[in-house]
Amino acid sequence: MKIETIENFLSKEEIDNLTYDNVEEFKSNTGNLKLYYQKEQQSIQNKIEAVIGPCKVRNKKSIQVYELKQPYRLHCDSGWENEYYYTIIVPLDKQPQGGLYIMEQWADEACSLDSYYSQNVQAVLTEEQRKKKIMKYDDHMKLPDTIDFAHIKNKTGFVISEFVEYEYNKAVMFPCQYFHCSQNVEPFTQKRALTIFTNQLTTSELLMRGFEEEQKQRELEEWIYY
Repeated sequence: MKIETIENFLSKEEIDNLTYDNVEEFKSNTGNLKLYYQKEQQSIQNKIEAVIGPCKVRNKKSIQVYELKQPYRLHCDSGWENEYYYTIIVPLDKQPQGGLYIMEQWADEACSLDSYYSQNVQAVLTEEQRKKKIMKYDDHMKLPDTIDFAHIKNKTGFVISEFVEYEYNKAVMFPCQYFHCSQNVEPFTQKRALTIFTNQLTTSELLMRGFEEEQKQRELEEWIYY
């Protein structure tokens, strides 16, 4: 697994261009989740591709600013098209709380392990489904019984691979299919971040992009010549 971090990732203009009018709220008795859906900014996409290579935003809801009142629990962001690539998280709090734990375990489809939000997007796996669908799942292993994981009900089966401390405007990029969760801190008040889910380009999309780049280069050369 390759994890990338980039400090001062967003420009002031890119941050100012984030909008908060297209919102969806997910209810929870431990603190609601708000997702503010964003339009694609080409300058941000260019920065992402400079780090992880050619990719595309997964769908129209795959660029979002989230606001939550509780730490995210164990889940993965694989999607359902088997073209998953990287998740990008950019903290927007000036002094973000905690960090991000990424596990060694992964799955080919987006799923969660706890139904703490009212949603029907990610399947919530039973114990038996965990063993079948989660790669490298090991019921002899368990996450530590510490404050960092106090929000995780069932800690069995997972091993920590990486930990990244959150910093304002520091992008964290990691493969979507790996399970991850927020670090719990006490008291946890809120977290706000820009998140982007990407897919790999198909062969035809790569070929088309190559053709478009060649065409732009020819047009530039013709303009210089004339």
